[in-house]
Amino acid sequence: MQTYALMQLNPGMLRKKIHETHQWPQKWAFIWALLLRDTALLSFAIAYIASFTLIFGAASSYVGVATFCMLLSFRFVSYNYNVYESLGALAGILSLTWVNSMWLPQLGPLAALVVNFSSLLVILRLTSDTPLLGNGGVYTFGYVLVTGMPVGHAAAINRGWAFLAAFVICGWALWKHHRTTNQQVHVWWVFKFRGLHDATFRWQLRLATGVSAALLIGQLLNNGRAMWLGFASMSVLLPTTKLLRGRASLRFSGVVVGSLAFAGLLQIMPNSLIGILAPIAGLALGLTPSYFWASVFNCFGALTIAYTLFGIWPAVGLRLLNNGLGIICALIVAASLDWLWRHYQCGPTGE
Repeated sequence: MQTYALMQLNPGMLRKKIHETHQWPQKWAFIWALLLRDTALLSFAIAYIASFTLIFGAASSYVGVATFCMLLSFRFVSYNYNVYESLGALAGILSLTWVNSMWLPQLGPLAALVVNFSSLLVILRLTSDTPLLGNGGVYTFGYVLVTGMPVGHAAAINRGWAFLAAFVICGWALWKHHRTTNQQVHVWWVFKFRGLHDATFRWQLRLATGVSAALLIGQLLNNGRAMWLGFASMSVLLPTTKLLRGRASLRFSGVVVGSLAFAGLLQIMPNSLIGILAPIAGLALGLTPSYFWASVFNCFGALTIAYTLFGIWPAVGLRLLNNGLGIICALIVAASLDWLWRHYQCGPTGE
């Protein structure tokens, strides 16, 4: 296969071929394709996000980050219903995220909890009928990121234009790749409630509950990075399995290693080179299949911004605290709902 054709394979397939191939010329071809693919993807991400920043202002860079993930996912994953209703769902999700980014800062903690929970559950119902395809992480991440960075009136207007531009771009990708799939399937068939016995609904409910509860804790702490609690809870709860303690341990140990590594590098690197840490970590993030190492590399992007606001060691402490609390929140929610499902199944009306 030509290098360009190999670059069209997903990273997991390329890593599998690298592992299984014993002839070094072929192995190097796969390695080279993986490196080129990752570099091209990172370059495109930087250009895409920078375009939103330049055109719509710095506050809209988060719209660029969130919708870049959606844009990539549309190449392989749809919403599992016809494209016309999928475009309507995409417009609704982007509009809801935009409105909530303006509305949530004005609400008290309990009202914000209700809005976040109901919004996340609706988004997950619309996008994540098949959890293994990954839409749950993509759209939850985007919602938490954008709503976690509130803006003033003028910037909110620009953010609205940014969302409109993102809808045009992502809508084109959705149409291009999925206009002939699921043509006879309607959104209501995916969205409708099938009962508490439905495993997909239970997973969606667990994820929406865990993330919104973590965001509530973040709002009560008021330490400037509530979204880190939301991301940590989301990350632990994304798998459909009930066995989450090992994943929680990998997440927190990765955060510890990544945060301390970032702080250590800042002590020895000249200021002129600190800006390259996040892009290098982004490149490494695309190469690793390891959840632990992904948790390590994610710290570099998060702390690159945070340390300029809080100072390096306060930012590291905040990173550890918020991730720890988010993970604990996720485990408590998962255990509570697991107990509830067992009780529901064994109760007098259970089957």
